[in-house]
Amino acid sequence: MLIRKTLLPIFLCPFLALAAPEPNPAPAPVAAPEATGGLLDELPQILDGVKQLLSQDTLDNLDTIIGGGATLLSGDTPKSLKKLLSSDNIDKLQDVIDNAHGLLKPSFVNETTTLIDEATPLIENVNKLLGSLLSSIL
Repeated sequence: MLIRKTLLPIFLCPFLALAAPEPNPAPAPVAAPEATGGLLDELPQILDGVKQLLSQDTLDNLDTIIGGGATLLSGDTPKSLKKLLSSDNIDKLQDVIDNAHGLLKPSFVNETTTLIDEATPLIENVNKLLGSLLSSIL
């Protein structure tokens, strides 16, 4: 029994000493992260872009757009647009476009241009004649 009381602690001491943690352990050194061209490297360019977006000119333009949009969407404008964009009106506009496409051939445009060029001096002469008549009456 004496052996147990005296020798047992002696046998356990080396294990207890090895199991005891150090009171102030030194931290293991950690390598600094390497720059890999990530978001932090692009941050100055991103901030420059944000500065451009928030410039006074941009804010003034946005104010104009929003004010104009508010004007368009207020009052009778939506009702008028609804009438303008009705199915009947769209069909009529499509007919006008189809007819215009048929009329605006190069030959028709050339003939019309020639007619206008030839009629211009005649209109100027009629204008002078009417001016003379009106001045003689008054």
